[in-house]
Amino acid sequence: MKKWAFILLIGLASCYTEKKAKQQFNKAVLSYPRIPLDYCAAEFPDKPDSVIVYETKTDTLWELLQFYDTTSTNDTIKITDHKTKVITKTIWRDSIIYRENKAESQRVQLALNDCQNNNNVLLAKLDAVEKDRDKWKGIARKKGWMFWGLIFLVIGAVGTRIYLKSKSILK
Repeated sequence: MKKWAFILLIGLASCYTEKKAKQQFNKAVLSYPRIPLDYCAAEFPDKPDSVIVYETKTDTLWELLQFYDTTSTNDTIKITDHKTKVITKTIWRDSIIYRENKAESQRVQLALNDCQNNNNVLLAKLDAVEKDRDKWKGIARKKGWMFWGLIFLVIGAVGTRIYLKSKSILK
């Protein structure tokens, strides 16, 4: 009976709880930030940028005195009637707010950083290969000049010997 109780106690203590899941997720975020970003971007697809439009209403009143009816008699001018025109205008304004999908932008930023690191590694390898090539090219040039110099020296010695033999200086 004690064995079964012990096994049951260990089984219950090792259950996968929300707290344990959060701890493991936090470790994954710190160690491998790309994994949760890819998961969130795939699991919760969102528009690249969300646009929220808020409409506000503004009322404005303008009062204009525009029309006058006048009568004049001799030197006196009388305003007999005046009309006031009131204009009420309603203005709708849109407030546009752009909300960025931060998980997607962070995932793209990490991908860009990976590409830049890969590019830097490849450029370093290319630089090392070019230096090695230049070194061997210099060695080949030196050996080439040495080879042709030796050939011309042999040809000159043989030519000198033939010339001197033809003049009977050498026997």
